[in-house]
Amino acid sequence: MTDLVVDVVVQVAGTDLLAGRLWAHRRGHVESATFRYAPEYIEHPDAYELDPLLPLVTGQLQTPVGKPIFGALSDCAPDRWGRKLMQRAEKHRKESEGGAERSFGEIDYLLGVRDDLRQGALRFHHPGSRTYLADEHEGVPSLLDLPNLVTSAEHLERGEATDEDIRALLRGGSSLGGARPKAHVISQGGRIAIAKFPSPSDDWDVIRWEAVVLQLARDSGISVPAWKLHTLDGKAVLIIDRFDRSGEQRIGYASAMTMLEATDHEQASYLDLAEVIEEHSPKTSADLRELWRRVAFSILVSNTDDHLRNHGFLRTSTAGWSLSPAFDLNPNPLPGIKHLSTAIGSGTTAAVQPLMDVAEFFGLNQAEAGIVLNEVADSTRRWQSVALQLGLRNDEIRDMAPAFEHEQSGAARTVAGV
Repeated sequence: MTDLVVDVVVQVAGTDLLAGRLWAHRRGHVESATFRYAPEYIEHPDAYELDPLLPLVTGQLQTPVGKPIFGALSDCAPDRWGRKLMQRAEKHRKESEGGAERSFGEIDYLLGVRDDLRQGALRFHHPGSRTYLADEHEGVPSLLDLPNLVTSAEHLERGEATDEDIRALLRGGSSLGGARPKAHVISQGGRIAIAKFPSPSDDWDVIRWEAVVLQLARDSGISVPAWKLHTLDGKAVLIIDRFDRSGEQRIGYASAMTMLEATDHEQASYLDLAEVIEEHSPKTSADLRELWRRVAFSILVSNTDDHLRNHGFLRTSTAGWSLSPAFDLNPNPLPGIKHLSTAIGSGTTAAVQPLMDVAEFFGLNQAEAGIVLNEVADSTRRWQSVALQLGLRNDEIRDMAPAFEHEQSGAARTVAGV
């Protein structure tokens, strides 16, 4: 039976505000959490609910049955890659020091993340302490450290990581989500960025193809983070600026999964996300149209990993939550009918006509939707030239063709008149 208590701080416009207190409960393998807002936070003019499950009320709030932690907290905890790092570090500690291997609960993953690299605007410290968890005195790696980080990530993926490899990757931050190898670095502009690395298990050049899709998305009028492609010993590394930072200020972040009060592997629809935008966005019309454009883009480039963790919202002002830049966009070259991870309406088939059928829910009439589809189709049909510019070979382009040249790309051109 274990309870852990921490204070939760949220940064608003560069100012740290004590939001409340979190109690993490662990009874065997069952985890849950309790939260209570600080009275002074509730009374603050810029206060906002940290999570849809945490309305701004007095008294204690409990996670639903089966949910170990609130979604807003889960959003700033590591996902598969970060958890793998922390687990490997613990395994190495046990091998060198002996003793029992520590088991991790959700709260352990959450509090084990470097404070300076934690996603979003939430911070944590023990009651009565002014030291944030986890405080880190080593600097964030620079671009000069990339060759060693790539090698360390490859060693970890192959199960050959040394203590030095683990330390180097942990210095790059265990806060990172997703399953793929990555680390934080300081970009040339002095900003915190995420470096995405190739994996020994990749069936194609995942990194360069993500860069291709990011470029096509930008050309299609979709908001994406600033990015740059580096090549190290023939291996591509993608550097992507973090969009939850503005200089030294932290910007609140919530995944679509949190905003919909959903859980991992739970499916929702883009109509559900449209309702979130209508309720929370200060720029409803622009965000709705942007979301519809993104769905059209995902259909045309076969981006089928569009699950709820891969959509997000930013607290850029006190007015509400705006759609974050698009991220984790990757083409799927498997032939045949594609299915999105988030449904368009009632179905997941990646098809243009169902998207046109729901255009009105995104503030678009059929003529306006046709114009948007035209713009996206016009940009994505240049995929081969963009791929060549980013260093992909002709045989790699041929193998990826099913992601871009398929029945729905033809349907889009017919509907849009391209």
